[in-house]
This record gives sequence, C-alpha cells and structure tokens, in this order.
Amino acid sequence: MNRLALFFTLIFLLTPFSLASAETGKIVGGQSHRSPDWFKESFLDLKEDASEAAAEGKHAMVFFDLAGCPYCARMMAESVEPQRALIEPFFDSIQLDVKGSREVSIDGENQMEERALAKKFRVRFTPTVIFLDENAKPIFRINGFWNPDQFRTALSYVKTKSYKKMKIAAFAKLQKAKPVYSLRQHKQLTTVTDFSKVKTPLLVLFEDETCSACPELHDTVLNRPVIVNELKAFTFVRLNPNSKDVITDTDGNKTTPGEWAEKLAITTSPTFIAFDEGKEIQRVGAALYSHHFSHLLSYVSGKHYKTIDNWIKYSGQRSKEMMDAGKNVDLSRDGVKVKNSPDS
Repeated sequence: MNRLALFFTLIFLLTPFSLASAETGKIVGGQSHRSPDWFKESFLDLKEDASEAAAEGKHAMVFFDLAGCPYCARMMAESVEPQRALIEPFFDSIQLDVKGSREVSIDGENQMEERALAKKFRVRFTPTVIFLDENAKPIFRINGFWNPDQFRTALSYVKTKSYKKMKIAAFAKLQKAKPVYSLRQHKQLTTVTDFSKVKTPLLVLFEDETCSACPELHDTVLNRPVIVNELKAFTFVRLNPNSKDVITDTDGNKTTPGEWAEKLAITTSPTFIAFDEGKEIQRVGAALYSHHFSHLLSYVSGKHYKTIDNWIKYSGQRSKEMMDAGKNVDLSRDGVKVKNSPDS
C-alpha cells in the first residue's frame, strides 16, 4: 500500500493532503483487509440487488469501507467473517469503497461513482453498513465498528423486519440480553441531575449492564492520557438507560435517563453525546480509538464546530498539523500492537 492510500485511513477524511516529505511525520496503524469471498459479486445496480435479495426473503447489506482502515479490518475479522452463518442465508452483502471510482446505480438508470454514492448516503465513518429494503431504500445503518454482539443484534433486527415496528434500542431490550458488564468508575465522571444548568461542554456516556463493548472502552481509551486531558474541559456524566431516576434534560424538561435516551434515539450502548451551549454537537455510537476520540472532544470543547462543519474534517486538519511538526499519527487500536505494511 502506498503512502497516499494509507493516509486516507483517517475514517474517510474529506480533505486531501499532499505526500509527506522526509521531514514530516507519517500515518501509522493502518490495517489492510478485503471483503470475504462469499460477498455478492454485484453488477453494482443496487436496485436490482435489493430486488433480488427480497425475492429470496433476504435484505441487501452494503458495506462501505476504505483501504487501510483499522476499524474496517477489525469489523471484517471479528464481526463479519466469524458470523457468516448468520449473514449469508439472510443478506446479500455488497462491498463499496468510499473513495472508489466504480460506477454504481441505485435506481437502475442513473450512474455515479462509489465516492459520490457514499456522499449521497452521508457516509462519514468507515466502516458504514447500510441495510436496504426491496426498493434499495436505506432502512437501518451502522456508523463505525460494532463488535460481534452488537452486530448480531443488528442482523436480527433487520432479518426479522423489526425496523417496521420499533427502534433498535427497543428491539435490543426485548432480546432480554443478560448482564455482561458491571459499570466501571472513572475519576472524571460526575453526577448531574439538571443538565440544563451545565455551563461547560457536556459529555454524556449512555451505557448499561448489557454493554459488551464497554469493558474495552474503560480499560483502554478512557484511561489514555490524551483523553484524560481532553476530558478536563467537559462535565463528564454517565447515564444508564435502564434507570428511572428523575433528571432534567438540556432543554429543561423533567425526564428519566431511559426516556431521554429514547428521545435522543440512542441505538446502542455505549453511546457518547457531546453537548455545548445546551445543544447536541456530536455523537458516536461505535468504537473510536484515542487519536480520533481526542479530536472529537477537542472539536466540541474548542468550539471548532462553529467554523468547521464536521469533526472529521477538523481531525484531518489536526492530523496534518501533527505531521508537519514531525509527529506520527497513530490510527491503531488502543492497547493492541499492529504490524504496519513496509511502506507505512
């Protein structure tokens, strides 16, 4: 993989950068991957793919990825490949590249490049998985890496067509998932009952006892020095969506954590929502490693959202500044050593 391809592993950065010179830092921590051989060999007419899938009692599942993306590689290795038996009989899986140039159609007539379709579908994270109905209309999406348990719930939600009756959060509750996690403490967590009175940037972590992804989150990302430092600018609060405690939300309404989570359309645990000046600025319901999570926090606390329309673009600018200063940008998973390609 050449340096430019690896550079684009910053979760679908929208701003192009020049090749790094010998004096600059470089991108490390990218991972190569490829789609499984049992994915559909599509002619890239998504309307036809969706119709064919529906005729067989299936759904079309579109997996948007990016060369070198560590989150994509992890999701393929941990959540997709091992669960082939749960995917192949019920979904026609199609891989698209968010920077790709292959011609794709979503209506059987008009053609556009993969990269244009990614923008049309507002794909800002890789991986992004979009499930389609028989008319190639999106019915559910996953933005970013979901672990095997989370992904299995999503597959069941779509397979059973429960999206026609309820949100996935309600569906997950009906699955009566067993507790797998005891809520961890963090020295920067604080207790708030009236969120309308918070004057600092606010970071709310929604998590509960069924959260299979939460132990890793607390054991790695939340304890990294760069994240601990960024959290100093926030009022950091955890809410359990199963709690019936009375709180006041950011709009001044009396509610409970569960009711607020439903109003905010929380789809999975854990989910972070960052607020500033009483308004939601950014949320993430998928795994982010320290590099990207620190940029997301800085984007909100530094009020960069007022001049830059999304945090991924801001992250690209920050990353370029790091490399220009001779620092490497490490995209890798926290606590896991990744062997980079020779040209990384």
